[in-house]
Amino acid sequence: MFKKSILFFLLISAFALASTKDTKEQAIALYATGNYNEAYEKLSSLPADEKDENIFLLMSNISLENEKDNLAIQYLNKALDKNYSFYKAYYNLGCIFAKKKSYLLASNNFEFAIKYNKNFAPAYYNLACCQLKLKNYESAKKNLIKALEIEPNNKDYLYNLILCYKELNQTRQAKKILNTYNSLS
Repeated sequence: MFKKSILFFLLISAFALASTKDTKEQAIALYATGNYNEAYEKLSSLPADEKDENIFLLMSNISLENEKDNLAIQYLNKALDKNYSFYKAYYNLGCIFAKKKSYLLASNNFEFAIKYNKNFAPAYYNLACCQLKLKNYESAKKNLIKALEIEPNNKDYLYNLILCYKELNQTRQAKKILNTYNSLS
């Protein structure tokens, strides 16, 4: 009797794992095709202990699609509870705070994203954009240069670097970057 119970439990556990995996895959497919609410329902139906940082990130993205920024922030914090070094959560938090014009909070989150992934150019770029808004041009320049080291010839990065050089009255460097920018057109 005991062996049958263990076998039954193992079968049920294996089915639950397969079912959870299927649910996650279905939710991702629904999200990819723009069926956000259906994807959210699938993800919400998962048991709490089956939701990892990537699930919370996806739930946050869906919340943002539905213009529920505060709920998105809650999900990103849950993702960080699962994995405090999950750079994507810090990056998305930074984007939300930048959208709300909370540039210091956004900057802090972009810095954490960089701390946990030093090769993630969008975090350097968005940090630089916040620094531009805060008129911290020297720091913005440094972060744009770093972003360009990772993703050379990115026109958005180059454009903002030109702005930095202009604000710093470094016209020779601005012209040099402008030439690079124009050569990419």
